[in-house]
Amino acid sequence: MIKAWLISLAMTLVLELSYALFWGIRDKHDLRLTALVNVLTNPVVVFVYYFIRFRHLPVHYGWVTLIMEVLAVTAEAVIYKKAARTISRPWLFSLSANAFSYAMGELLNNIL
Repeated sequence: MIKAWLISLAMTLVLELSYALFWGIRDKHDLRLTALVNVLTNPVVVFVYYFIRFRHLPVHYGWVTLIMEVLAVTAEAVIYKKAARTISRPWLFSLSANAFSYAMGELLNNIL
C-alpha cells in the first residue's frame, strides 16, 4: 500500500505541477503551494480509498472516489484562495487540475 501511495503522489505532483505551468503559473511560491496542497490531500484520498477497498466495506468505490475528490478540490481551492499569489481563479484551477490528474491517472493505470 505504501508503494501505491508513493506512486500516486509522485504521479499527482508531476501532473498537477505540469498543469499549473500549462495554466500559466510561474510564481515559485504558487508552484510550491501547488505541490504542498497535493502532498496534503493526495495521501488522504488514497488512504481512504484503499482502507475501504481492503476492508471490503459495502460501498461503491465510485462514490467514495467522487466524495474524496470533491473534498480534495474543496480543500485545495480554499488553500489557494487564502495563500496563492497569482492563481486568480482558485476554484476553477483546483477543479480542473484535479480533473486532469485524475483522468490522466486513470488513463495511465489502464495502459500499465
